[in-house]
Amino acid sequence: MLTLGNKSFALAGLGVSNRAVIEYLEKYKIPFKVYLSKKEEIQNYKDAIYCESDFNIDADIIFRSPAIRPEKIKGNGQIFTEIGFSLENISCYKIGITGSDGKTTTSTLIYEMLRDKFPSYLSGNIGIPLITKIDDITKNSYVVCELSSFQLFDYSPSLDCAVVTSISENHLDWHKSLLEYIYAKRNILKRAKRAVLCYDCEYRCFFTGDNLTYYSLKDLSSLCGNGSHYVYLKNDIIFYDDKPLFKKQCVKLTGEYNLKNLMAAIGVCYPLIDIERIKSVAMTFKGVSHRCERVAELNGVTFIDSSIDSTPQRAISTLSAFPSGKTIAIMGGYDKNLSYHVLKNTLRDLKGVIIFGQNRNKLIEASPKGARVVNTMKEAVNLAYKMSRSGDFIVLSPASASFDMYKNYKEKSDAFIKEIGALDGKD
Repeated sequence: MLTLGNKSFALAGLGVSNRAVIEYLEKYKIPFKVYLSKKEEIQNYKDAIYCESDFNIDADIIFRSPAIRPEKIKGNGQIFTEIGFSLENISCYKIGITGSDGKTTTSTLIYEMLRDKFPSYLSGNIGIPLITKIDDITKNSYVVCELSSFQLFDYSPSLDCAVVTSISENHLDWHKSLLEYIYAKRNILKRAKRAVLCYDCEYRCFFTGDNLTYYSLKDLSSLCGNGSHYVYLKNDIIFYDDKPLFKKQCVKLTGEYNLKNLMAAIGVCYPLIDIERIKSVAMTFKGVSHRCERVAELNGVTFIDSSIDSTPQRAISTLSAFPSGKTIAIMGGYDKNLSYHVLKNTLRDLKGVIIFGQNRNKLIEASPKGARVVNTMKEAVNLAYKMSRSGDFIVLSPASASFDMYKNYKEKSDAFIKEIGALDGKD
């Protein structure tokens, strides 16, 4: 177990990560206090201290739920999120991944490439809370962490390798500005020994460091030899610097955005893993659940679950992977104070657009005339199926978070699949 000394502990908020902290502290009979601002959470944790607005906490170490902004916590203790505390208390090879799009797929690809050769752990926003495995991790382990802007807002992890995927407008219901969001993401680089960055990102100028590897769908061969490393596409072949690795056609994942995710993973793993293992993962990895995932086919109509698409940019990437004239999108959800006008060109060419959710009015403004508005998932799935023909794709790609009507994107996916299962034909 960790050597925690005689420190006092407290938790601000619950959530998945802080519940894991509670389990760890209880396992070793370490005293702690819980501070909550939501009365419904108080009912589920009777020993908690209710905080109406700010969290006034007297403790040496305070575990902040990532949903809580740090300035809401008043006290002299050190403030950590679960993943931040865990990363500071392990000694092994640590890889952190952040970005607006692609970080879940990139993190999973890196883990898949590493796990046959090294004892590896996938954690952070996906996988397992790292604190649950902290006693198993040794200096020979490899830890792959997906990190959000909430976790990085007040923390710069000490990493062997940091990855920043594409950056776009996101979480402006939490962050005060796009610049604050970018600066939070940038914290991942401050203590990293090396970094893998997206060359195509429009905000690339904000991200720099030493020992850099860039990845891109563009031909970057002219840049090779200038001190950085490059993973890029040339003549439909993926290159690492001037070395051809394998053909684009070998990659099982669909969509250019997924090809970029694979290149990011190569940028991390190629110095560590032989190319045959990397190629094997590229040829067999089908993708993560709820991200461009085929979940059903009925009378020649294919249903795609991409409920994890919580921003307009993610929806654009997903919808662009399917033939526009044969694609019907189901969209809408919780409003993160984002602009949806970037969707216009993509949605204009689709066969149909069906919208429901809190941000319906914003999405209608970005949608072509003829977009349909409904009230429930059942109505959306039934209408999409009636509009479809054999060979078409019905894609759940919300371009939004799911918190308006669902607990999370997984629950929204379950509702989508349930309504597909209720279909038995067309009127």
